[in-house]
Amino acid sequence: MHKPFLLIALFAFAERIVKALAVWRFFRQARPDSGARATVSILQPILSGDPALERCLETNLRARSGYRREFIWLLDDDDALGHQLCRQLIAQHPQEAIRLVELPAPPHDKNPKMVKLVAGAALAQGAIICVLDDDTILPDNGLEQCLPALDAAGVGVAFGLPYYISFDDPWSSLVATFVNSNSLLTYVPYTFIHEPLTLNGMFYALKRSVYEDVGGFTSLEHTLADDFAVAQHLRTHGYRLVQTPLRHAIRTTIKGPAHYWSLMQRWLIFPRESLLRHLPPQEQALLYVNSVLPVVLPWLLLLENSGFRIQNSEGAMRKNSGLRIQDSEAPLIVRLPRHSHLLIALGYFVFDYALVMGLNRHYLGAATPWRWSWLIPLLRLLLPVQLIVACSRHGEYAGAVTSSPLSAVGQCACCAAGTRTFEPQSAQRMRHFSNYTPQRHKDTKV
Repeated sequence: MHKPFLLIALFAFAERIVKALAVWRFFRQARPDSGARATVSILQPILSGDPALERCLETNLRARSGYRREFIWLLDDDDALGHQLCRQLIAQHPQEAIRLVELPAPPHDKNPKMVKLVAGAALAQGAIICVLDDDTILPDNGLEQCLPALDAAGVGVAFGLPYYISFDDPWSSLVATFVNSNSLLTYVPYTFIHEPLTLNGMFYALKRSVYEDVGGFTSLEHTLADDFAVAQHLRTHGYRLVQTPLRHAIRTTIKGPAHYWSLMQRWLIFPRESLLRHLPPQEQALLYVNSVLPVVLPWLLLLENSGFRIQNSEGAMRKNSGLRIQDSEAPLIVRLPRHSHLLIALGYFVFDYALVMGLNRHYLGAATPWRWSWLIPLLRLLLPVQLIVACSRHGEYAGAVTSSPLSAVGQCACCAAGTRTFEPQSAQRMRHFSNYTPQRHKDTKV
């Protein structure tokens, strides 16, 4: 057995085992008590289009919590379908404190989501401000799993772990399986070696006092990757980011291969152009080892699974996996899989599959159904290809994600692919509007 293959195989199996143990330990750690129940303002930028929107919003309204909550729904003033849906839900849930805020479209050089959050924070009455995407669903007592972390010294923001529950069609299932098979094994182990460098923007919470201390988010309105921008804004002011055990579901409809491809490319491009460009070398190295290296390990195992034997022109014979080959005319390269290597490579895929499905059952409530679990090994082979394509598109987004205005990006990937109608909240923030006047908005409090 070749030593390089053996080392790669040992590292691949060890990486999975160590990360699984980190996940197990993370969820067994003692957590701070909820303590006093402050009023929580939940800011939700809303954009109609996804058929799951009503279900997501209503599920959050029905979720149980010991905290007193106020929902601030932030909509575009020309989103007629969104207004109709929200007013219908308000009428159906009169016991909930819901404030409906209409905002004109922001200019092209401002992030639509961030503009809405700044407007919502100005109206919020709670001592704690939560940001919740409109495709994200909090579980019962979800706030209790996250908000106590804000009481620790130096903590600026607390956030949760995302997983997807959209398995209605193949393309939505591909995205859902990708997230569910990587979320726990990527985010959680990193917390044992370094404090989080960014946050999951689908849901995060911070105290109003912290928000005011950092000067709010107005200065971030021109940034496209708002998750990383918020994280860096807080870290710059000396605050820590905390990963909590809260797991929140996301329900998003992916409409076809173009939408799937553009979304995956965006997810692979933006971390490099926002996060990695602003980190010191040692932190970049940690991220590459934790996130990028595991992506290429399956292909390294398969590529190392072939043996190499060269025949010289004098007819020398060499063995390759027990086969004798002779060529007296020209050099020849023969590649034949070694049976032991092949079994180990296949064993890795089986082990990874079993591990992911075990974590799925224990920590994600079996969100990934068995009928779609075959996508796990398929995605292990597909993701490196998508990563290579994303890296080849470096010049399209370089420097434009966080340091430059949105207008410098030009037409965003989702618009170019023609997928603006059914986009997850993370993609909606990239939509460009015009004629925004911050002072002019309609406020309907119910």
